[in-house]
Amino acid sequence: MNSKKLSKAQYYTYEARTKNLGWLHRTIELLHQNPERGRYEEFGELFTNETIAAARKLLEIIETAQPDSEDISNLYNLLKFYKGVRNSDWDNLCVYIENWHWVANIWDNFDGRRELNLWDKAEYKLYSIAQPLIAEGKFVRQSSSIDSYGHVWLTIEPIIANSHIEIVWRIDDEEIIPSEWIPAIFEGIIDGIFDYFHQTNFALTAMKVVINNGSYHPVDSKEMDYRIAAKIACRNAIAKAEFVSDS
Repeated sequence: MNSKKLSKAQYYTYEARTKNLGWLHRTIELLHQNPERGRYEEFGELFTNETIAAARKLLEIIETAQPDSEDISNLYNLLKFYKGVRNSDWDNLCVYIENWHWVANIWDNFDGRRELNLWDKAEYKLYSIAQPLIAEGKFVRQSSSIDSYGHVWLTIEPIIANSHIEIVWRIDDEEIIPSEWIPAIFEGIIDGIFDYFHQTNFALTAMKVVINNGSYHPVDSKEMDYRIAAKIACRNAIAKAEFVSDS
């Protein structure tokens, strides 16, 4: 499945990383000049200092010739947890570290599954689903400029003996969904789980998410389309769920 390198890998070599730092320096500069950039619009809360600190940490890791994989992973965990509930600069940092995390830490040894402890060291009441769920996510748009097509089917099953979340890829045919888009689909599912937590305060765990079908358009399909489709599928599944306490 992952015998080929991710196409994004070329952007995360030391030379490529350090040649393209202008956006990050500019982000830090603009946050200093206009602290209102760091405000979360929905609730009005200001996260400028936190965003600057995260940007500086990312800059430090980028400028390290051989960064520690754990540093990348830890920053990924921080940025991912608050994606969508801080500000657009925070979200841009998260997109960068998501891609790098897959290139540096996951893809070369990826065997079709990831086991995640999304709530590590956090004191939340945990819930799992009571029964298996099946859901479809479809993101199809037609416009005068750019068309979009993403389509994913998944199942979610409770895992009685495991308090983690497992995400599994069960599509072997590149004509169904190209494997290049696996990272985007996995990240879309994680986005869906975190979004549900931020909306309801339900921390979901002890479940297996299996991506087992979908479809692909050779012209219109793009990576972001599948990320959105996966998030929609996750949201559609959770909307039908009954929950049981896992803690």
